[in-house]
Amino acid sequence: MSNNSDRLNPASRALIAGALVGATASGVEQWRRYQSGEQTLNQATSKVLIDATKAGLISGAAMSVANATAGRPVLTLLAVLSAGAAGLYLLDAMKKGESDETAE
Repeated sequence: MSNNSDRLNPASRALIAGALVGATASGVEQWRRYQSGEQTLNQATSKVLIDATKAGLISGAAMSVANATAGRPVLTLLAVLSAGAAGLYLLDAMKKGESDETAE
């Protein structure tokens, strides 16, 4: 007899994977900024946590929408493309925010 109640649904797995990828990518950038003296370790840590949360939420939401539209290939494609566009927009906004902070 199998117990399937402990398995994560795809949206949860996507949320976890997105958070891990976001934390890794942000961690590399924040470590570089910490090493160059642009920010403190506490600032770098909080930025990594914020970025990981954002990435996890975006990927989890995208997977939830994709699951809701399963069986409808056009809607699934639009959901995936929209999530990708939102992710790129977020990354661009984060880069603009960082350049505004360094300009001050």
